[in-house]
Amino acid sequence: MIARLFAACLALCAFTATVVAAESAAAIRQRMEQRLSQLDDLKAKGAIGENNRGFVEVRGSAGNAAALVADENRDREAVYALIAQQTGATADSVGRARAKQIAASAKSGVWVQDESGAWKKK
Repeated sequence: MIARLFAACLALCAFTATVVAAESAAAIRQRMEQRLSQLDDLKAKGAIGENNRGFVEVRGSAGNAAALVADENRDREAVYALIAQQTGATADSVGRARAKQIAASAKSGVWVQDESGAWKKK
């Protein structure tokens, strides 16, 4: 009886964690979509770039972009952690893999950082 109750509690906890993660993922996605045009504009101006860890970095003087970049990176970090949890990878390896995808699909003129840490315009 106790074993059944314990198993039911574990199942409920796992289900609750999955639902919460899904809600968090949806909220994160919505926030990221709302920032996308601002980030694209800053990338086009060369004020920010994509680093080799899957995060956005301020390059030079970007005015008030620091807060936007911090918000974006916080959400990216959460997404990478969720993916890592689901796949058994590390958040760092997820971010680095995503950085390669971002660099490959970046528009011409966007600053990207290669694996060695060197910055270049695509």
